[in-house]
Amino acid sequence: MKIYPINTRRRSEARRFVDFPNQLYRHCPQWVPYPAADGLAQLNRNNAYFEHSDADFFVAEKNGQMLGRICVMENRHYNEYHRADHAFFFLFDAVDDSTVARGLFEAAIEWARKRWLTKIIGPKGFVPFDGMGMLTKGFEHRPAMGVPYNFAYYNRFMTELGFEKEIDFTSFYLNSRQFDMPDRVRRAAEWVKKRRHLRVKTFTGKAELRRWIPTLVDTYNQVFVNNWEYVPVTPAETEELGGRMLQIVDPEHIKLVLDRDDRVVGFLLTFLDIGETLQQTGGRLLPFGWLKLLRGLHQTPWVNINGMGILEEYRGLGGNAILYAELEKTLRQGSFEHADLVQMADSVTYMLADMETMGVRPYKVHRIYRREI
Repeated sequence: MKIYPINTRRRSEARRFVDFPNQLYRHCPQWVPYPAADGLAQLNRNNAYFEHSDADFFVAEKNGQMLGRICVMENRHYNEYHRADHAFFFLFDAVDDSTVARGLFEAAIEWARKRWLTKIIGPKGFVPFDGMGMLTKGFEHRPAMGVPYNFAYYNRFMTELGFEKEIDFTSFYLNSRQFDMPDRVRRAAEWVKKRRHLRVKTFTGKAELRRWIPTLVDTYNQVFVNNWEYVPVTPAETEELGGRMLQIVDPEHIKLVLDRDDRVVGFLLTFLDIGETLQQTGGRLLPFGWLKLLRGLHQTPWVNINGMGILEEYRGLGGNAILYAELEKTLRQGSFEHADLVQMADSVTYMLADMETMGVRPYKVHRIYRREI
């Protein structure tokens, strides 16, 4: 077996790295194949992440057949902020062979040691909005947009290789036809808006939304500053994230909470889930995939809530109630039946308690692993 870093500037090698999961999961009914352009963008060394950090992409092969892949990263922006010396791994996929997994992680760890890094953590992506973790519960469910899916045996690899739990992220399922928002939440939302002079801003077009994205990211940086995964988002990363967001969003489903000075103090980010359409097209956009994709954007009964937060100064005052009331309005007005409330960390105890209070069901868990190296 041969394990080596690919040359990401060679399109054939990059494309092979990106295509591997589609081959590995081709018989898995839950797998969502994404357009190759999305995967190739992550390997593009001209993107914003590589302005401040580094990464390499390894593959394992035998007799010309690809058996696995892994990305290993030195996020210097993260390490400087947290005063840490961590490496991260991402985009790990492999056949059910412990030898392959061990070889890939040994290559990643050796890469990290050469940079004097002392711990490897993951799966964790390039920017905070990348889906995180390794699926440990909920294998029977299709993943939310951008959130990792993996076979159960991946977790066996982690145990065999000496990894331990760092933190878990839980996703919750909400059926709008069965969900009944408690009246006290609606009343609390109206009371807080009136008492604290808050209002909800919505959008009718992508051009206006694009102008607000930098302000939205600034608020994100403030809301999640104490979260485990937090790292400040740079202006260049903000620009790239904005482009990704606008591809799969209906502007009227993005809601900002503003104070009397029009400062953004909270946000609810709802994205259209087109996973089923991507399954139907095999992730291919040409020649007719674009038409199916556009149809799927207008017909999907699923949405992903992949960003919900309010400044700490408003949490104890009932500000969260505004977000939950707006969530209910989005589901009712859009006639969506299913919602995936994506990846809430163990550490965000106030949000987890709110989910329990509202009777929203946990149904998927992703785990971040760590290991000293």
